[in-house]
Amino acid sequence: MSNISYFKPLKIEEACQLLANPDHLAIAGGTDLIVKLRNGMFPKATALVDISQLPLKKIIREKDRVFIGSGCTMSQIISDPTVKEFFPALVKAASTVGAHQIRNAATIGGNVANASPAGDTIPALYSLETEVLITGIEGKRSVAIDQFFTGPGRSVLKAGELIEGFAIPLRTTRGAFCKLGERRAHAISKINLALSVFNNGKTRYRIAIGSAAPTVIRCKPAEDLLESAGDQLSDDLIARAATLACETACPISDIRSSKSYRKQMAGVLLKRALKNIND
Repeated sequence: MSNISYFKPLKIEEACQLLANPDHLAIAGGTDLIVKLRNGMFPKATALVDISQLPLKKIIREKDRVFIGSGCTMSQIISDPTVKEFFPALVKAASTVGAHQIRNAATIGGNVANASPAGDTIPALYSLETEVLITGIEGKRSVAIDQFFTGPGRSVLKAGELIEGFAIPLRTTRGAFCKLGERRAHAISKINLALSVFNNGKTRYRIAIGSAAPTVIRCKPAEDLLESAGDQLSDDLIARAATLACETACPISDIRSSKSYRKQMAGVLLKRALKNIND
């Protein structure tokens, strides 16, 4: 790391110009990136572009959406009144990211840009039908969260672009987030699941599962089944939805868990999430 240059731009435009070099890496909290650098995962990196001083730390309630800046920390998300009121799944997911000290530094933009299938806030953002707002040297664009990731550690972000923030539809939701790891926090998820429920004339269920495929996935068969019943969720219906979650999951076996365990636990986590929001 001793040969890596360091830049700290104060304007978004300047940061994008620096990031146009594919060997320049954006850093905000650095809770994950620094570890990867020390482990030699970015051998071509020549510079760090510190974006922590850019104006990306606001949470703004607008007419029909909530804007969350990419520089917002997990602690900021957990304590924000608007996020707490409307998006409980996101609050619960952010609460599981590392220890208190990590949550004070780790940003939601970094968690998403890292593009890990195990990223805890990503399933919550899926379940809330979030738009990723991107800015770059060629202008601004918006990408649906489920179109943002192209594989483990990969996304549609181009050189010269950064995540400016996230736009979440403004609506009251009930939500849950469940994860399995070696510990409740401080550990990468073996599998995680977010559930958000809202009403737009009909009760809608949005279920997203992490560490169950190359990217986070929606469990639409279970969503459709649950929506057919509205708010009347019997034990039999929940069991059927859990089976669909198991069938939807297509994980791999790795050092953290086996494929069969993850598939089974997808159903277990959905059961927990549904009972959580109905208790």
